[in-house]
Amino acid sequence: MGNVIQDALAFLVNLHPDQWARLGTVFETENNQYFYDTGTGKVFACDPAEYAVLECLLSTSDPAAITGLGLEDNALQQALETITLLVEQEHILQAPVFQKFVTPEKAELPGIIKGGIEQIIIELTEKCNLRCKYCLYQEDNVDTRNFSKQDMDWEVARKALDYISQNAGKMLALTFYGGEPLVNFKLMKQCIEYCKAIMPGVDIPVSFTTNLTLVTDEIAAYLASLDQCSVLCSLDGPEHVHDYYRVTVGGKGSFHQALQGLKRLVAAFDGKPQHSLGINAVLCPPYSKRRFDEVNDFFKTLEWLPKDTRIDCSYVDTGTLDWSELGHVKTDLQDEEFYSEDERTDPLGKWAEYTLDSDQDERGLAKELSQKKLLRIHNRVITDEPLLGIHMNGCCIPGRRRLYVTTDGKFKVCEKMANSPYIGDVETGIDIEAMSKYYFEEYTEKSIKHCSTCWAARLCGICYAPCYQEAGLDEEKKQSHCYGERAAMKMSLKRYHQLVEVSPEKLEYFNELTLS
Repeated sequence: MGNVIQDALAFLVNLHPDQWARLGTVFETENNQYFYDTGTGKVFACDPAEYAVLECLLSTSDPAAITGLGLEDNALQQALETITLLVEQEHILQAPVFQKFVTPEKAELPGIIKGGIEQIIIELTEKCNLRCKYCLYQEDNVDTRNFSKQDMDWEVARKALDYISQNAGKMLALTFYGGEPLVNFKLMKQCIEYCKAIMPGVDIPVSFTTNLTLVTDEIAAYLASLDQCSVLCSLDGPEHVHDYYRVTVGGKGSFHQALQGLKRLVAAFDGKPQHSLGINAVLCPPYSKRRFDEVNDFFKTLEWLPKDTRIDCSYVDTGTLDWSELGHVKTDLQDEEFYSEDERTDPLGKWAEYTLDSDQDERGLAKELSQKKLLRIHNRVITDEPLLGIHMNGCCIPGRRRLYVTTDGKFKVCEKMANSPYIGDVETGIDIEAMSKYYFEEYTEKSIKHCSTCWAARLCGICYAPCYQEAGLDEEKKQSHCYGERAAMKMSLKRYHQLVEVSPEKLEYFNELTLS
């Protein structure tokens, strides 16, 4: 028996002399233990001995350390035989050291852009009628612009739309951004009508995010008259939660104005299936089950809200703002904290898990949160043999999926990228050289060495947005997101396979969804 074990250990030594951690990860549900393989995307159930052996390999990169696990010889031999068989037949533990990302060549980019930009995002204004305490656009946040009185003028907007009309496919999502977009509703309306005139054969769904406070009956009626319109509404929950941060320039709460605006949109959109409303609540620490329940229950009490309204929430992103300047959160909003590792890593995700397990009412925050977390696991690529390359994490092709136009006519990758290198302007169009340099070459050069040693490389959803500064990719900033992403993916693997075990019917819904 000793020879069998030694032979198996020698096989593993020859398989990979080092860097075992990049080959996969182990995780546990309440009932079972599993191994996720990086190279193939496959997941295998393990018995305790197999789990212990794999965990040892991945954490120590030393097959010899397996003999110190204290396993009985029979159990150790069986575990090693099973793992060896999986290596030979299922090709696990064989992910290559990734040398580059799968990206288009620079020469291919003009053709890709010409093939049809999917979304244009027009920054109508840098003005906002609110001063939300957690908003990124303040002078204390060094990574973004400040509030300003800058509006986009019609000439800039027209040039942007003329350019996009030459590169649009059969569908072009027309999206507006701010500031508060409705501050410049006149230009929004002008852009919509111009698009319809110059692109008569193109399907043009309209969308934007609003704080709701400027929605009038006239605005709601116009939006309802469009063929397709989707509005994402910022509402943080009940009055005392919403008004703690979402205040006017004068410091007053905006809850009642926002709720009135939402009611106007609901009434105007009634009976129009091509129109949709979504709600996004921004939640700030300290995070607690009680507080999440309170926000969730609030939205459930809005009986006049259509049942198909998509309700989502997100963590606050304060950039470089100092929390101590945001109203002494711990004093006024203190509550039971989350304590387990999973809860601290992703308290919203863990809360959604608890809620879906105990609450069959599918309306509310929990289902939407759970969908986003698990869809990447559900849609992962699974292959018989390891793939040789990886995609650029969660990054899109700049200028293809979406194009963001600032108030002064500069092009950026998207609305989330604040201070980041431009990729063109309304006068000259997309700058292929800049796009290739900053968003393919530099991203690859500074990222591949880290991604090539990461087990979550093929599940990673990190995109350009949190990683860039005005001069280009901030490698340290990008790295700071990696731990959280790995932890979130591991938690999603656990949650997904928990559902496989106890409620597989809940996974059928994911077949109808796509990652956005």
